[in-house]
Amino acid sequence: MNILNFVPPNFLPINVLLIESEKLLEGLREILPAAQIAFMTTEPTPAIKKLCNKFRADLIDELPTAPKIFELIIAEDILTTGENFYSTLLTFNHLLTDSGFLLTQFYNVRFIGVLESLRQGRFFNNEQRLWAKANVVKLLDDAIYKEINFMPSERENISAAEWIDFGFDNFSDDLTTKVWLVKACKCTAEVAALKDIFTPEVRADLSRLLHRIEYDIDAEENFQRLMELCDREGIFDEYLADFINQVVVHAAAKNFIKVRAETFGRILELDS
Repeated sequence: MNILNFVPPNFLPINVLLIESEKLLEGLREILPAAQIAFMTTEPTPAIKKLCNKFRADLIDELPTAPKIFELIIAEDILTTGENFYSTLLTFNHLLTDSGFLLTQFYNVRFIGVLESLRQGRFFNNEQRLWAKANVVKLLDDAIYKEINFMPSERENISAAEWIDFGFDNFSDDLTTKVWLVKACKCTAEVAALKDIFTPEVRADLSRLLHRIEYDIDAEENFQRLMELCDREGIFDEYLADFINQVVVHAAAKNFIKVRAETFGRILELDS
């Protein structure tokens, strides 16, 4: 299984950052024919320059500083040979758009091959860092990634029965998986969809009015402004309901908005 299995075909000129993994350039270009690919490497050899020219990738030697540039960042080795993992993951989060995601991978410390070596008193970890899924989830959560998915890359056709008998869990065939691929999204799919439809300015106005209503700050007046904003910007009922479910916490405030909206002929399906 290849890390590019996480990448859906896209014919738009999206911005992509690929770090060091020149072997992925050809496949990435096939999946994203119009993408603006930035390839970052510390050793721009003639062979790499030739590949970048062939697959229309721009060579860069340092990360940009502006936020929300890339729809996709691929950094295969950041968890295996990198340093300052948390800081680097935060930086990638800063560079991703609201609908963007990071792809990486890690060597599984719970793999039977590792456990067997430990049983025999051997542990080889000269260059490659090993992780458990739970540690990677915690690290990505701390770096403010909202949705995390795993896919097996290298899996061995061996029995885990002995280790299960020892008391090891084998969820998702974790014991027989040597390498896990990771997709970490900046936002949940639901929130990303909400952010894609209207501008940041409109979403900020919508959020501010909803929070004022939620905390009973001139609730009636701000509800009227909310309705005016929806009419002016074309915010439809389903979008408004989803947005309310995402940002409003208190049930009483949701009920107030729902009841008042009905007087305007608007039907809002809200969570209880």
